Amino acid sequence: MSSQILIGVDVGTSRIKAVATDIELKVLAEHAEPTPWRHEKNTSDIDMLLLAKTVIAVAAKAAEKAGGKVTAIGFTGFSETGVLIDGSGHPLAPGLAWHDPRGITEPIISELGDYEFRARTGTLVNEIASISKTLWLNKEIPQSRKAKHFLSAPEWVAYCLGAELVNELSLVSRTGFFDVEARAPWREAMALVGGGDDFLARLVVAGEPIGIVNNEAPEVLRGAVITIAGHDHFTAAYYCGAINEGSLFDSMGTAEALLRTFKEPLSRDAIAELAAANVGLSCSVIADHFTLLGALPTGLTLERVCSLVGVSTRDEKVALGEAALKIDPSASAMRVVNDYHGLSVTNLDDAVSPAALFRATTEHLIEDSAAMVGLIEKFTGKANEVVIAGGWIKNPMIASAKKKQFGSYKVSDATEAGATGAAQFAGIAAGIFQLKI
Repeated sequence: MSSQILIGVDVGTSRIKAVATDIELKVLAEHAEPTPWRHEKNTSDIDMLLLAKTVIAVAAKAAEKAGGKVTAIGFTGFSETGVLIDGSGHPLAPGLAWHDPRGITEPIISELGDYEFRARTGTLVNEIASISKTLWLNKEIPQSRKAKHFLSAPEWVAYCLGAELVNELSLVSRTGFFDVEARAPWREAMALVGGGDDFLARLVVAGEPIGIVNNEAPEVLRGAVITIAGHDHFTAAYYCGAINEGSLFDSMGTAEALLRTFKEPLSRDAIAELAAANVGLSCSVIADHFTLLGALPTGLTLERVCSLVGVSTRDEKVALGEAALKIDPSASAMRVVNDYHGLSVTNLDDAVSPAALFRATTEHLIEDSAAMVGLIEKFTGKANEVVIAGGWIKNPMIASAKKKQFGSYKVSDATEAGATGAAQFAGIAAGIFQLKI
């Protein structure tokens, strides 16, 4: 039993994960539960009260397994899914999943302007941004128009535990309500959804203490310092030591996240150009820094290929990767096209096989990744270090392709980097650790 416990929680798309660590960040226990979405056809939403209840239960379970006293708790997770609350802190509508297609973009373009939106928010005009989802909720759920504040999912759970109302900079940067370069709320964007000047709450940086767990929470968590650890990819990059200037972080999960952190601001034209290519500019989890985040459906596409050829286990995927390395890519004219919604394969010929398809898919995905990295480096310069994390980098075909892409890279063996990074920020809030830049 450790006398001091830190809890880190990652509110993820598939699972809610919590780790309990000692003050040296050694993981003592962990617990996870599925994120309780309501799925119907291609839509996914969530009861925000149920989300908070589930997250708090997962955190408490990890703490109980570890024993000891919880000193601090930090929350990371996705940002675009949020909650609209009234002046008493009650949810007025469900939260829409970041990948839910329900969103309205026309007023954003007509009232704010496509270029102006991209240049101010660093975000592409699409259904993912919180502002477009809020416009849809305003239309379909009239009571949502009475919203006093917007909180992202991690901020909402923290509030339910007793924290003050806050918006953490890396999370609010992904909403469309925030002028990223100015580091200030964008009044015209908030007004578009009926929000007043206080639609966004007090702005904080990751690791800032924002309250103490109240006595309505599970006993094992009471009295712990609360903090927001930021956007999940940023938090993971920080934990892996890859959010400093000069490093490129490549997270090979369901989505491939490419992150580059820097201090000097970009021009409006640069921000708009990057956003148009789905490379978003956000305030970082490091004060006074920015982070570019580009995302590609790499892992999702690889999983679809594996399902197509009947491969499911880790060992089978490794064997498929080894077989793919032996394929002569010039022997086939097969081509792959993909996006978040699906995968298309053309020019199937006599050279087709599961291994050939896996290799062709990998090479196509690496081309997409290289193009996005090239765009990022156009404005930030070439990285002097590449750190890769995630399960897919352990596949021999992926590892070989990444070596061709980057030349050399470091592999982070961190597991649950988001949740453990959240525990690290909890330690910063409690004064146990100093923020590293």
